[in-house]
Amino acid sequence: MKQKQTKYSKVTLGKFIRALFSKETPTYIKAIVGLAVAYTVFPIDALPDILGVVGLVDDAAVIGVLTTIAMTLLDNYNKQTVEITRDFEEMN
Repeated sequence: MKQKQTKYSKVTLGKFIRALFSKETPTYIKAIVGLAVAYTVFPIDALPDILGVVGLVDDAAVIGVLTTIAMTLLDNYNKQTVEITRDFEEMN
């Protein structure tokens, strides 16, 4: 019986945070993280924080989903960069 392989990002949290402050990281990845932070900081949400735990879970879910998307995009970007570099080195 074959087991289903789960793909995990190779980007650790430390690498992810360093990448956010790097000039080489694409702006769209930084923007996604900025949206997550802005959604949490600004008082206007889909579910207000006045509702207690439900409002906080809403914020946590948005941060989790957007951070996961940004980490996946960063991982894909890093793979493409390595492949392009490898192809360029093979040509020379």
